[in-house]
Amino acid sequence: MQVMYVSRPLAAVIKVTGRDRVQFLQGMITNDASGPIPDTGLRAFHLDNKGAIVYPMTLHSTSDALYVDIEGADGSDVIAALDHYLVMERCALHNALGSSESYWLLGNICDLFVDAVFTTDGNLHVVRIGDVQVYALPVLRRDGPCFVVWSTNGELPSILEAAGAIAGTFDDAETERLFAGIPAGCQDFTKVLAMESGIVPSAISFSKGCYIGQEITARIDARGRTHRELVILDLPAAVDTLDVTAGNIVVGHIRSNIRLSNGHSIAVCHLRHEARNETLVVGTVTVFGVRDVL
Repeated sequence: MQVMYVSRPLAAVIKVTGRDRVQFLQGMITNDASGPIPDTGLRAFHLDNKGAIVYPMTLHSTSDALYVDIEGADGSDVIAALDHYLVMERCALHNALGSSESYWLLGNICDLFVDAVFTTDGNLHVVRIGDVQVYALPVLRRDGPCFVVWSTNGELPSILEAAGAIAGTFDDAETERLFAGIPAGCQDFTKVLAMESGIVPSAISFSKGCYIGQEITARIDARGRTHRELVILDLPAAVDTLDVTAGNIVVGHIRSNIRLSNGHSIAVCHLRHEARNETLVVGTVTVFGVRDVL
């Protein structure tokens, strides 16, 4: 099967080390960093004190570190934001990418580097090709295998192409993501309440200790409802405005979208609950489907 690589336009991979790394992140994120980590990483949010999402992330673990992958944020900005909360904990935050660029690998990395030397530590895969090391973390970003890959000591695109991968575009990656119904990155999640994310069961733990924004999140959970939620809209034409209306009233706002080769479009929308079963219009285009995010 053909494997495609796509450059990530803005992304951060933060490596958290030290004996208190789990304790520190427990106080920073919505999910339980002390529990088992899924094969595609643990989805979580870093919130502000009003329960709104600042950074959506995927958390990975190894024997001596935790890796935090964030789409749509600069690594130095993330480190500065989290370092502000480091007081007595014995842990350190490192920019794992350094000055390197990271890529999505759409396909199975094992199919690409069949003759290379693989080592695996928790969620982190390291592929040695001569003197070059390629690092890979699995992520949920398509209906099939997907990895975030980077290398700090080699030109990764030439390495990937030599192994048989083809270069793709950002739109290629977005098409696969939105077709699968997966919200991702700061564009979809930032300033949305965690309880409105549409992925509460996989991104929020209600049995862990305190974290920033927990009080508001728990209060909304106890109330049993939110006013809005992220959903996927299916449209028969291109998106020409970000406002979603029902009866000429704005009921939602599109966060990201892509036009498919057949002329249809798919969008992530922050939509009011009561409008879900109404006739929704985006500009002059009538929405023909509303579905849950994954």
